[in-house]
Amino acid sequence: MTPSELGALSELAVATALTKAGRLVFLPFFNAHGRVDLIYEIAEGSFRRVQCKSARIVGEVMHFYTCSHTGGIERGYRGEVDEFGVYCAQTDSVYLVPVEDMPARLAALRLGPTRNNQARGVRWAEPYRLRGVTESPSPRDEVGE
Repeated sequence: MTPSELGALSELAVATALTKAGRLVFLPFFNAHGRVDLIYEIAEGSFRRVQCKSARIVGEVMHFYTCSHTGGIERGYRGEVDEFGVYCAQTDSVYLVPVEDMPARLAALRLGPTRNNQARGVRWAEPYRLRGVTESPSPRDEVGE
C-alpha cells in the first residue's frame, strides 16, 4: 500500500468513526491538499479541525508522526489543526488526540503496561480512543463541549 493509499484509508476510518459517534463531519472539497483533512462539529457552532494520521504498533506502543515530511522538510501542525485523528489498523481503532498533548515530531501512546509497571509520565492510548454511539464515552470525547 502506498503512503497516499494508507493516508486515504486513515481519513476514511476517522470520518466513519466520528459519524458513528454521532458527529457531523465535513470534508474539504476545493483544498484537498491542505493541512486540515476534515472538520467535525462538537457542539452547535463549535468545530474541530483534524489532521488524520496512520499509526503503527511496536511492542506495546502505538507511534504516529505529528508533523508532515513534504519535500524533505518537517512542519508541525500547531496552530493549524486542533486534533490528530489517528487510525491504527492493528487495533482497528480511532483515537482523537489534541495537538497540544503531543510532541512536535513523533508521538507514542502506550497500549499496555510497561515492563516495570511504571505508570507516571506514561501517555496512555485508551483515554484518546473514540468510542461509537453504543459504547461508553471516553474522557476525551467531551473535550471542548
